[in-house]
Amino acid sequence: MTTVAILGPGAIGGLLAARLGQAGHDVTLIGRRPVGVTVAGLTLTAPGEDAITTRPASRPYLTEPVEVLIVAVKATQLVDATARVPAALVAGATVIPFLNGVDHLPYLRAVYPADTVAGTIVVEATKLADGLIEQASPFATVTLAVPPGTGPAAAAAGLVDVPGLRVTTHPGETQVLWQKLCMLATFALLTTAAGQPIGPAREQFAGWVSPLAREACAAAAVHGASIDPAAVEAQIRGLPGEMRSSMLKDRLAGRELELDAIAGPTLRTLGPAAAPVTLRAVRAILGAS
Repeated sequence: MTTVAILGPGAIGGLLAARLGQAGHDVTLIGRRPVGVTVAGLTLTAPGEDAITTRPASRPYLTEPVEVLIVAVKATQLVDATARVPAALVAGATVIPFLNGVDHLPYLRAVYPADTVAGTIVVEATKLADGLIEQASPFATVTLAVPPGTGPAAAAAGLVDVPGLRVTTHPGETQVLWQKLCMLATFALLTTAAGQPIGPAREQFAGWVSPLAREACAAAAVHGASIDPAAVEAQIRGLPGEMRSSMLKDRLAGRELELDAIAGPTLRTLGPAAAPVTLRAVRAILGAS
């Protein structure tokens, strides 16, 4: 059994809390009130599975040392959220961030005296109410950067290798982070600009799918990641038509958008002139604000 704190009691944090709790780990959810757990516990529903209910602890801030800290907040909330986890309580721990984008790792490594393992998660999940998380997609894939011979990263991969999560690894953290971002920069921008799930968004902006993927992959290449834009495009075209990005859900709920975390790396790396469709999508989203 591992002691795990999960910073961020939203859809992803709740999903991970349920899966890790079901596997027997000691889980505490950290977040501002309400923290997403009711007296009846935390229930997760997922396609093709019986609902699972666990009873993680919930706190507004961390009060005891833990072995693993999972960071599952929105990129826009990261700085404020880390104030809830004192650095002294994660000294010697492993930090696993599941944030969108690529800019959070330097910040977390500056804040916490811990081993930080780059990771991504690809899943559609929604917090329907306190204590109730719905996994809508038929998959939940976690990818972690595990260099050869690295103990904490390998242990992190073992921790999250639980029923309901498909775990893959890659030795390079740049590759891991940009692999997801190239997909997300296409998926999230399409769906949010259209204000619709990916099926109708692909139809409305049919001419954007290929260039959005190419531009994100070109930015990734500048940073040393090798990602095939044709594979990204195929992934986008293969997504279930009803699938919605978290940024679309944020837009529909009137929440702050992770636009900088998702589109910013491409625009900052290439410049607007070399990423015209990314810029066009951003302007369409901002114009709808």
